Amino acid sequence: MHYINISDLVDRDWRFLEPVSTAPELSWDMRYGRPQNRLERLVTRPAVARYRACMSAVWSARRRSDAVLVSHLPNVTLATAGLARLIAPGRPHVAFAFNYTHLPEGRRLALSQRYFQDVAEFVVFSRHEVGLYADLFDLPPSRFTFLPWAMQTPEVASHHPPPFEGAYISAIGGEGRDYHVLAEAMRAAPDLQLAIVARPASIEGICFPENVKVFTNLPGPVTWAIAQKSCGMAIPLRTDRTPNGHVTLVGAQLLGVPLAVTRSAGVADYVDSETALLVSPQDAGEMAHALRALTEDAEAAQTRAALAQKRAGLRSDVAVWLRYFTELDLRLSDGQL
Repeated sequence: MHYINISDLVDRDWRFLEPVSTAPELSWDMRYGRPQNRLERLVTRPAVARYRACMSAVWSARRRSDAVLVSHLPNVTLATAGLARLIAPGRPHVAFAFNYTHLPEGRRLALSQRYFQDVAEFVVFSRHEVGLYADLFDLPPSRFTFLPWAMQTPEVASHHPPPFEGAYISAIGGEGRDYHVLAEAMRAAPDLQLAIVARPASIEGICFPENVKVFTNLPGPVTWAIAQKSCGMAIPLRTDRTPNGHVTLVGAQLLGVPLAVTRSAGVADYVDSETALLVSPQDAGEMAHALRALTEDAEAAQTRAALAQKRAGLRSDVAVWLRYFTELDLRLSDGQL
C-alpha cells in the first residue's frame, strides 16, 4: 500500500516511518500543512495551509487505487475526512496520533461526529482514550487501536550551559499542563530550583516565584539538554484523566531522567509507582514533596529512572509503529479494514 501522510506541525524534512521501513510493499508520501507563503501565514481560520495539504493528499489518493490516507492529529483528520468524502470516497483513512488537549464542542463536535464515521481506524497513545473518544464520537471502540508513543532518544545539545548553578528540577512541554500547581509547589519550597521550557500559552498569566526560570520556544536539543542535566523532571497534568504529556514523558525516560508525574489515566500506560513519583492532581503540597524527593533521594530517583529507561526502550521503540503498519498492510490487502 501507498501511505500518504498529512501533518501540519512538522518541517518538510519529516518522513515519518520511511527512514526505518525496509518492507518493499510499503511506500510513503508526505504532505505538509505548515504555512508556506504570506497568505497561509495570515489566514489561519480556516487554516488555509492545512486544507491545502489535505486537498493535495486526497487528490493524490483519488489517483491511486492502493492509496491509504494517514492523517496526524485530530484537526488534520477532520479536514482530510471532509475532503475525502467529496473527492476520494472509499479510500482507507487512518487517523494516527489521534489525541486532544481540549475536546471539541458544539458545531465542531457535530462535524467531527459526522465525518469521523468515514475513518477506518484511529490510533491513540493511551488506552484511556479508546473509551473517551468512542463515547464522544459515537463510534465502536473496535475502531480504535492503542499504540504507545514511540520515538528515538532525543538529541541533546552538547555544550549548552545549565540554567542554574547547583541542582535543579526541570519541566517541559505545554499540552494539558497545570503550571499553576507547579508554581505553588515551588513557592512552598523556596530552597529548590526549577527550569521550565514551555509554550507561551501554557504559562500565560502565571506568577512564578524567584526560584523558577521560564524559557519559551527553545530548540529541541537545548530543551532536552536542560532536562538531562536536571536531577528530575516534573510533568504536572491538569486532571486525573488528562491524556497528554506522552512525548515529554517518553523522551525523559529514554534519557534516564527521574520523573514526578500527575497520577492520570491518560499516562497510566507509561508510568507506575516503580518508575516515577506519582502525584495527585491539583495538589501543590504533594507536588512540592515529590520535587524535594527528586533532589534529596537521588539514589531512589535513579533506580526508578533506570527501570523506566529499560521499559521505554522496549515499549516505545519505533519498530512498534512500523509493525503496526506492516500488519495494517496485510489487513488492507485481505479486505479486513
